[in-house]
Amino acid sequence: MKKGFTMIELIFVIVILGILASVAIPRLAATREDAEISAAVANLRTLVSDVSAYYTAKGTFDTNTKWNEITNIRFQNASNDLKATADANLKIGGVNDCIKVKFVDKTGDTPAHIKFTKQSSATGTCDQVLKSAPVTAYLDSTVTKSNGQTESNAIAIGSSTSVYTKSSS
Repeated sequence: MKKGFTMIELIFVIVILGILASVAIPRLAATREDAEISAAVANLRTLVSDVSAYYTAKGTFDTNTKWNEITNIRFQNASNDLKATADANLKIGGVNDCIKVKFVDKTGDTPAHIKFTKQSSATGTCDQVLKSAPVTAYLDSTVTKSNGQTESNAIAIGSSTSVYTKSSS
């Protein structure tokens, strides 16, 4: 008599592996999405910190300042030649322009600031990043201009870089 597995035993093993895979794969996908959200939030915090340090040291973003001179955060369109005064796109969850970032130099009494523009029709991971508390706080921040008007979706450079939650007012 030959020793081996019967067809029934093999089918049971395949069914059990299928059940385990159906449970594990969604959890793996959710973990990957959570990691991407955390990385995007960390990148924005690092960006604000890097820009504040750069501006404190230099005092200005002249027309020749390039993105790679300010931060190591990788943006979708920020090559070594892209000027810091141009929009750079933060790619999140496959969306190339989930958040656009632009540096605005000081003019008159208006402080230097970082302007954020979010994609209006964001979905998936990009949408979850935009709804996270730290990113919402950045997007809800305002800068007061010299004429008394405010610019929304902007955070003043040199202001608190530890924005973690939306301020209550």
